[in-house]
Amino acid sequence: MAEVEFKSRILTLLEEDREFRMSVAGLVGYKEVLDRLAEHDRKFDEILARQEEHDRRFDEILARLEEHDRKFDEIVTTLREHSMRFEENSKMFDALDLKIQALGSRWGIFSEQAFREGMKNIVKQYFGGEVERWITDDEEGIVFGRPSKVEVDLIIKDGEHILVEIKSNIHRSSVSQLWREGLLYKKKKGITPKLAIISPFIEADAKEEAEFYAIALFTRTLV
Repeated sequence: MAEVEFKSRILTLLEEDREFRMSVAGLVGYKEVLDRLAEHDRKFDEILARQEEHDRRFDEILARLEEHDRKFDEIVTTLREHSMRFEENSKMFDALDLKIQALGSRWGIFSEQAFREGMKNIVKQYFGGEVERWITDDEEGIVFGRPSKVEVDLIIKDGEHILVEIKSNIHRSSVSQLWREGLLYKKKKGITPKLAIISPFIEADAKEEAEFYAIALFTRTLV
């Protein structure tokens, strides 16, 4: 009964006592204000958290852009170095071509072996690498279609392996044989070699074959 009487008394005061009624209304409104402020604080904290996440992602993007700039600078530097080396090689190859032409014009007084030895010295001079003879057993017959011993000139320079065919006259069969020797070298050594042909005379169909297999040619005369 006390609770019922208390509620009745409260209702009576709200109806009859203006000051009491205003006080209660003020308290009720203050609570709503506090609740709203708490909600605003919560939303503001969410906004701050989102802003911090945006700042973090922006910093990551800046870091990636700086890394891309660094790699781009490295690529530009590498391209410049390659360009310089290409120009140096071009000069070297031009000089080599002139030597081949000179030997070719005097071919009548040279033997095949003399030509090969002369060209080896020239290759050493202009390529800066020793020409050695790579000799191996071709058990599977990759080069000649039957088991045989294979011999080919080899240059190793700056980590590059180059198989070289040095002959006074190049026929189409010599080109395809060099290509198969490259396959055998890769199988034996696990390294894909570059292929090159040095000769003062190369037949037209041999030239087409060399271009098909991407074999470098150093020659002056087509027959």
